[in-house]
Amino acid sequence: MRTTPMSTPARLLTLALFALVACKSGGDDDTDGGTNTPVEDLCNSREEALSLPECELKPGEQLDRFLVQTGEVKAGDQDWYRIVLPANANARTLLNVNGAYLASSTAVNLSVTVLGPLPTGGEGALVKKEDKHGQGAPRPVDMVLPLRDDLGGKTLLVLVQDAPDVPNRPNYDARSPYRLTVRIEQNPDTQEPNNTYDTATPLTLSASNGVETGTATGYLATDNDVDHYTFSLQAGKVAYVRLHAPDQDFMPNWRLSYELRRPGFSEKEDEGQSPPQRRGAELATARKVRQAGTWMLVVKGYRGTNDRDTAQGDLRQRYEVEVRVLDEEDVQDRTGNGNDRVQDATARDFNTATPGTPQATTSFTGRLGYRPDRDWYSVRLPAYNSGPTVLRYRLVPLGTGGRFPALPDTPDRMVQVFTLVSKGAVSEWRDNCLNDASACPRDFGENPEARQLMEGYCTRTDIPTPMCLHSHREEAADNPRFTNLSNFRGVLPVPRHDSALLYYFLVQDEGSNWADDRDYRLEVSWETEDSDEVTRQQATGSDQPVPTSLQPGDDFPFPEINAAVSGQLSHGHGRLRSGNDRDNGLGVRAPGDYDAVPTDVDSFQFQLPPRGAPEDLAWMVQWEVAKLPDGGTPHGIALDLTFCDGDVRDGGACTPVTRGSRNLPLTLGYRSDALRAWHTPAGASVNSLQPQYMLEERPGSTVVTLAPFACGCLERRFVRGGTMRVDVSASERTDYERVEYTLRTGYADYPTTYTADGGVSVSCPAPVQDGGTPLPDGGVLPIYTGGCAFTRQP
Repeated sequence: MRTTPMSTPARLLTLALFALVACKSGGDDDTDGGTNTPVEDLCNSREEALSLPECELKPGEQLDRFLVQTGEVKAGDQDWYRIVLPANANARTLLNVNGAYLASSTAVNLSVTVLGPLPTGGEGALVKKEDKHGQGAPRPVDMVLPLRDDLGGKTLLVLVQDAPDVPNRPNYDARSPYRLTVRIEQNPDTQEPNNTYDTATPLTLSASNGVETGTATGYLATDNDVDHYTFSLQAGKVAYVRLHAPDQDFMPNWRLSYELRRPGFSEKEDEGQSPPQRRGAELATARKVRQAGTWMLVVKGYRGTNDRDTAQGDLRQRYEVEVRVLDEEDVQDRTGNGNDRVQDATARDFNTATPGTPQATTSFTGRLGYRPDRDWYSVRLPAYNSGPTVLRYRLVPLGTGGRFPALPDTPDRMVQVFTLVSKGAVSEWRDNCLNDASACPRDFGENPEARQLMEGYCTRTDIPTPMCLHSHREEAADNPRFTNLSNFRGVLPVPRHDSALLYYFLVQDEGSNWADDRDYRLEVSWETEDSDEVTRQQATGSDQPVPTSLQPGDDFPFPEINAAVSGQLSHGHGRLRSGNDRDNGLGVRAPGDYDAVPTDVDSFQFQLPPRGAPEDLAWMVQWEVAKLPDGGTPHGIALDLTFCDGDVRDGGACTPVTRGSRNLPLTLGYRSDALRAWHTPAGASVNSLQPQYMLEERPGSTVVTLAPFACGCLERRFVRGGTMRVDVSASERTDYERVEYTLRTGYADYPTTYTADGGVSVSCPAPVQDGGTPLPDGGVLPIYTGGCAFTRQP
């Protein structure tokens, strides 16, 4: 504790008073931090403040004192101090008074008031602040008071006291001292006074290499300080405005914020504030200048909603302003309205092209050069009814541009693909967009959150007609799986069409309206669909299942090599079966991506062989996917199964079964981990489990086979139903290049066996005869229980 020596009589009187007092309050005792040294209560009146040497606050010197009375009543202490201002103090002189408890807790709500001559005459409070910290840790009471020319050489008073939550119950603290610090110095902000529109600091812009630049440095030195800067802009230019507070290893008193105002200063073009609890700050914006004239930048501390809070001044922290004025370098935005609206989309026409030819390929070059910058493009496909086709797109960031640093917000770029919905009467367009899959396809199984996005475009009224969202790619800036916008590509199915189709592409940054002034290239090509898809639709007019028969095999678990169907899976980002993969993204697909048709699906209808009781059959499944020239596998395979229950008939037809015992889809897809199979007992140990799939990497392909442990089989009711549908789709896609897949499947006698730990051969559950039904000829139709239950989901 630091104090100025007292006179001997006064010190003896104080010690005597403390020796007599034994009363405590609020858990505080009357000694200094438990050292048994009685605290001193000094400077208790205006008179003492003006006369005693220990009551003077000197610039740069710390003063530690206790807020406690030495009498029987401890609470209600008021400490008075004086500050003698230098004779040369003037309107640019700042008085900084800081009061703080250094302890982590105190009952005192510290209040500091500076009193002196008022501008209107008389004497009163020039500034007052309180720390109402409640149950939290105490906070410093820091104030910066701009002085006046008439205060040079004058004496100001400082009053320190508690600001109680209950007015008649003030607190005290005899354990922890508070600390007072005073600084007197000239305002470091050389731009002052610029606190009003009329006193704004003009920024001079100097041209160099085609860019006009102006800079300034300032301080928000006083409470609620506001600094204004003006500069002239021409229409059609791009204005980059940056506000930077360097990190100086401490937390500034204020959160830096700004407003950019248009000519006339009544309307805001943009605004922003730095995040809370940050050392330093980095704010920036880039705006397309629509209105020529004098613009204004307003710099201030963030004060919350409706400026209800106080932005404390800070003499330590400087900020820097930079303004760059640039030409518009996006060709699409140089003339007219640019391509910021769908009505003004930059258009390309494939009118004379056929799919798969060089004439059916185009590209657009653009850049996100300001906020909000939306780049619309359109591609027109001529009528084509010879079969289905696909539309391929990819966005590639380029290395050109970048005349200003990328804006400090987190980038949230996206690419979206639309068609306009005009099916039916005009009054029906929006309803058809929402509910008619032939007018607007949709599938939210892979991304349920996309429903709101898709429906939003169907119902928006600020666009000319309802827009059907076919594809959405969203930047995952913090996800290392998707660097350099690697997920910004896709392949979309295009149905055959008797009239021209118009596809719209939107490139933008939707979330933060981020911009980087760097070029990108959007590539679009119209291509033929894979041959099996074309053949299938030419024969049936729609994508119907290909009929085939299930073939026998004698090399379980491997089907016969010729018992195969094949095809290609050309469009859609594919499926992700794992919830973790959907949350984090995988391959070509980031977490927020959406395709209205998530995957190409090839369907096959297998005729099952008739069998005598018990009809259970072992089922062999294997698929093979060709590799790319670089050795990579572009996608996996998922098989969605539809069995037909011959024991439950509806109007003579068997009942389709697509879900298992836990109401989950009946889907096969490779997993490497050991899992419970349908036959695994409930109490089986984890050590008894095995993988249900076998993976083989061949030089030109990847092969997956259903493992013996899976006990693949066809239930008796399904064999009696006679058919099995298999829908083949792409999963875990890593590339959109087309490759051939082959599905082999067959049947064998059931039950089969698998090898458990220790080389023990274990049989899959066998059917057991349980009585029978008498027949008219005196025979018995046997009844079986147990056996294959492949749709049981553990």
